[in-house]
Amino acid sequence: MDSIVLKVKICHSDKNIEKLLKEAEPVNNVSVEFETVDSFGNYDGQQDVLLISDSIKALIPYFSKKQSGIMIIFAGDSNLIFRALNFFPQNILNIWLTGMPDEYIKFEFNRAMRLMLMRYDSWLYKNWLLSLIDSLPDLVWFKDKAGLHWLVNDKFENTVHKTREMCHGKGHNYIWDVPPEDGGKSEFKCMESEREVMEKKELVMADELVKTDVGMRHFMTYKSPIYDRDGEVAGTVGVGHDMTDLNNASLELSMLIDNIPMAIMICNEEWKPVQVNSRFEEFFGLGDKDVVNLDYSNWKRENSTTVKLRQYDEAAHLYRSEQAFVIDGKQYIINCTEQEVLDYFGNITGYYCFFRDITAEREYENIILKFANEDGLTGLYNRRYFFDHINMHSDEPLTILFMDMDNFKKVNDTLGHNKGDEVLIATAEAINTAFDDCLVARLGGDEFAVLADEDIPEEELNKRSNELISKLEDEYAPLNLGVSISIGMAHSEGHIEDIDAFIHESDQMMYEVKQEKKKGRATR
Repeated sequence: MDSIVLKVKICHSDKNIEKLLKEAEPVNNVSVEFETVDSFGNYDGQQDVLLISDSIKALIPYFSKKQSGIMIIFAGDSNLIFRALNFFPQNILNIWLTGMPDEYIKFEFNRAMRLMLMRYDSWLYKNWLLSLIDSLPDLVWFKDKAGLHWLVNDKFENTVHKTREMCHGKGHNYIWDVPPEDGGKSEFKCMESEREVMEKKELVMADELVKTDVGMRHFMTYKSPIYDRDGEVAGTVGVGHDMTDLNNASLELSMLIDNIPMAIMICNEEWKPVQVNSRFEEFFGLGDKDVVNLDYSNWKRENSTTVKLRQYDEAAHLYRSEQAFVIDGKQYIINCTEQEVLDYFGNITGYYCFFRDITAEREYENIILKFANEDGLTGLYNRRYFFDHINMHSDEPLTILFMDMDNFKKVNDTLGHNKGDEVLIATAEAINTAFDDCLVARLGGDEFAVLADEDIPEEELNKRSNELISKLEDEYAPLNLGVSISIGMAHSEGHIEDIDAFIHESDQMMYEVKQEKKKGRATR
């Protein structure tokens, strides 16, 4: 829950009082903003403002019940207080007499903060209650034990054509405009279920016929007891679902849609939105009022990018696509299904648009693909992915550089496998850096491969290869094990019929390079 920001305005002859109040024990969920002023300003309409002064004259303009958000503490001379007691309004929070100990003042200020928090909580809970009951599509009412109404919601007001102020303290006959000739029968019938609820002290459901000035109305009611602070039944709360009109079928459909755990937008045949459910409101931040003049196609185009193109399923009469929406700075992958609504003759009368969040599914898929396609040690592509990639691009010009480390076995035998893994990882990083615009893979053990397209000329590849060889020889020279790398190259103009043969060609070239190195060392 957000904290309350209490604005404390101090107009006092003691300039050290702000310092004293700041030493008071803080209260959870209360953030205090202090300001010492020479005179109070205009705080009309502001909430949670506490004025502290030793001047009654400075406080008189704020002795008003209308300024409910402003509370007052008079901290001054006792003689002055006693002469002005009759002037003090209801929004006086406390009186601090001159000479009171500092600890008492700090205690009282802590209590003032707690009282302001209680006032805020009281307002907040009341606001929540009203927002909740006013958002419900059914009638809601609260009654005392005598059947008099305490509170009703918007739906109730609109149904009986009376404001909640008009309903407060009134009984059934007044609320429903029951004609005098009824003789109290309707009110007695209504109170039967109320008495049952209070006697059983449990939820009671009932079908009720209510006589009104326009005839009988049929309600499905749900009534529960309300308890006071002593645990005694103090009244009832009721929810009434009007079953009278056939157009309630649309309400039932709305309730069904609202309980489906995915965002839904309903459009007419021209793709103009007419309704959204609560899940849509929560996810996209658009309610029924926001979509009245919305164009669905423009809205989707402006707020998302296409991940997978829209496809039509003729048998199911629906379109499917995947869209990337950015909401509150985070990207979501949404499966969009646009279902045609057909009438009896097969004409399109509208669309149900379902939005299912598949972000997690796609993330899991990417993780699975990562494990399937990448080498676990170096993070490069693995042998399977490398072969698959060549197969998919076998009709394109490709150059392969087959690489094998020289004397790598000595690293494992002499320095251990952990050091061997470090050398492999460092080698992979060096290759990936040298050929950052190519596909780099570890084929297994100390074998690596680079696949380049026709955009990189052979001269450039040779240059990078030589730089890589020199870099790795210098890097591994301290090991004194003769570790280096040998590279063989093979090229295809785009007619690879045998992938193994293509790779073997580069492997053979690498082997020849390796043999030349051995001859050179033997000569020396």
